[in-house]
Order: sequence, then C-alpha cells, then structure tokens
Amino acid sequence: MSHRYYIHMVTKKIFPSAMSVRSGVDMSERMDERTMRALRNLGLSSYEARVYVTLVRSGALTASEVSSQSRIPFSRVYDVLAALERGGWITIEQGRPKRYVPKSPRETSKAAVLNAQERLTEWEQRVVDDLQPSFDDKTRISAPEVHILHGSNNVRAKLNIALGQAERHVLLSWGIVSKSDIDFISPTLLHLRDRGVKIQILASEQTLTDKVNRLILAVGEGRKRKEIYGGGAIIDDKQAVIMLTSEPAEPLAIWSSHTELVELAKIYFLYLYNSAQPLT
Repeated sequence: MSHRYYIHMVTKKIFPSAMSVRSGVDMSERMDERTMRALRNLGLSSYEARVYVTLVRSGALTASEVSSQSRIPFSRVYDVLAALERGGWITIEQGRPKRYVPKSPRETSKAAVLNAQERLTEWEQRVVDDLQPSFDDKTRISAPEVHILHGSNNVRAKLNIALGQAERHVLLSWGIVSKSDIDFISPTLLHLRDRGVKIQILASEQTLTDKVNRLILAVGEGRKRKEIYGGGAIIDDKQAVIMLTSEPAEPLAIWSSHTELVELAKIYFLYLYNSAQPLT
C-alpha cells in the first residue's frame, strides 16, 4: 500500500464529514458554473448573473447586502441592479433602504428566450433586406431559368418567395388545392393586397369552398371553372410556377423566369380566365 493511498484512507475514516462537505461544495460549484453560463447565454453579464443568483438564493436584499453576498464592488452594484430591473429579472421594494426582489427563474428565463427570438428575427430581416438585393443582382445572370420542384414544402417555399417579390400583379390558377395550402398562402395574399398588388384568381369548383370564395373576393377578383388541370402562379410577367400534377399529396411543379415560358403561361391563364364564370 502506497504512502499516499494510506493517508487518503486514514483521512477518509477520521474525517468522513469533511470529505462529504468538500464533495458537496464541488458539486455546488459545478452547478454554479453551469447556471452562470446559462444566464450569460440568456443575455446577462457576469455581474448581473451573480447578483441574480444571489437574490434567488437569499431572497430580497438591500444594495449593500447584494454587494457583500455576491462579491460585486459597491460602486458597481446600483448599475447592475438597474440593468436587472430593466431586463425584467428583479423588482424593487420601496423603503429605507430599498430592497431588491428576484422574479421567478421560470418567468424570467422564458421572457429572455422570447426577447432573444425577437432580436434574432430582427437581425435575420436586417441581413436579408441589406444583402439579398446585392446577391440577386450578382447572381441574376448566371441563375438557371428553370427549376423542378418536388414535394409540397419545396413548392410552397418557392411560391412564397416568388409571391413576395410581386410588385404589380399576380395571376393564380387553383385546380385541386388542399385546405393546408390555402391556409399557407392566405397571409401572403392579404399582404400583397395591402401593398396594392392586383390579384386575379381562377379556381376550380372542387376547390371553391365558401371560405376560398371569400378569400378570393377579399384579396382581388376571381372566376371559376368546373375543372382545372394543375394550376400555378404568374408574377409580374417575370416568374411562373406551373403545377404539373393535380394531386396535392405529391405535387410536382416547375419554376421559371424564362420570358417566353412565362408569357406562354400567361396567355393560357387569360384564355381560361376570360372564358370562366365570375365569382359572386
């Protein structure tokens, strides 16, 4: 038996409680490190995280007590407490002296996540607004003029992008369209209407429920035919999405910015539209 191992075993037998305390301290320190890292990831500074943890574990405290227990310089503690209050992590209990009260970790962490999601969405939109036009300009010449689209998600995504680029008018032809597809496209059509984009929709009688009829009349003008094979969209005479199947469960479509193909799609749409019955 080595000398070091012998000392360890003797210490363990003589001072078991001390070793248990040390083990508990180590676990507590590891928990503190994980908690602090999580709070910093939620947007708190190192000082703010330490103060919030101190308040949660100790309850309402004065500024001087916060400084002492969290080991934050007293010259900084008021700034830290003010930042926590602005962020919704604590409240102030008025009195002489004031006391600082933590809010529920469940409530505050959820609010922090929602705030972070809002900021990420804003940053995403800023990146798209600032950089996408430049990207489109640089890639327009070499971009392919025809894409084959397989599956509902791909068709929806491409159609949504194309509709989002509409500036003047949109022509839509709905053969057999599922309820989920209608629900998906409705907000986009309402947004286009509010932007002043002219919308004309040709729908089959199979698709034309009362809800669809109201939607068409709400966003623009429409007509109906007994049957329509496939369907699609023509946007500003620049893009066309043409459905190649009439089965919503397994959609197949093409997207094209080819001038002649878009013009051909428009001529065929207007031929069907002008000979169809107006909606009432």
